[in-house]
Amino acid sequence: MEWVELAAKERRVFGKEACKKLRVNNEIPGILYGGEEGNILLALNPVDLRKALEKGGGENVIIDLTVHRDGEKLVRTVMIKDIQSHPTKGEYLHADLLRISMEKMIRVDVPITLYGEAPGVKMKGGILDHVLREVEVECLPAAIPEALVADISSLDIGDSVHVRDLKAIEGVKILVNSEMVVASVSHPEKEEEAPVEVAPAEPEVVTRKETKEGKEEKE
Repeated sequence: MEWVELAAKERRVFGKEACKKLRVNNEIPGILYGGEEGNILLALNPVDLRKALEKGGGENVIIDLTVHRDGEKLVRTVMIKDIQSHPTKGEYLHADLLRISMEKMIRVDVPITLYGEAPGVKMKGGILDHVLREVEVECLPAAIPEALVADISSLDIGDSVHVRDLKAIEGVKILVNSEMVVASVSHPEKEEEAPVEVAPAEPEVVTRKETKEGKEEKE
């Protein structure tokens, strides 16, 4: 797990209007949770935050955070707890950071990547369904993997790979049910044949011929 550095300022103001002013000045509000000093309100540079996440390979990156506070510099080891982004623009709006200890176990969500090419897809036209894309794990911060790998190179149509099949990593405990399906290969969808239109049958016309005797009876 790669470490990155990030700087922030402590902010004394809070509320919607104060947060709007921060964003106008190209900063976003944030909060640092945990630690003996309690929660600290932060002002962060969103560009620097994005660069830190990209360099570290995602939100599980370990950050050396320097907080400028009353003329002093507090350096804390932190991780991303949550980031709020604009629904359409993707811009960061708010960030929650969590102080961590490198000697204490932590629980995080780790993505699952698929390895190989399933014969059921390549040779038989099956459909690959990546069902489970991340799992919760427990480990020391320094042991957090960038991803867990699921090998799909032997999957035929109707086969599945489960959590129990994920490649084990020493010191990393997976916390979800081992029987959960990670990926599966299903039969290809059949194209529905267009229904054949059948012209409606013309109604049968029944005619009755009156016999000579019948006429005589009517008369």
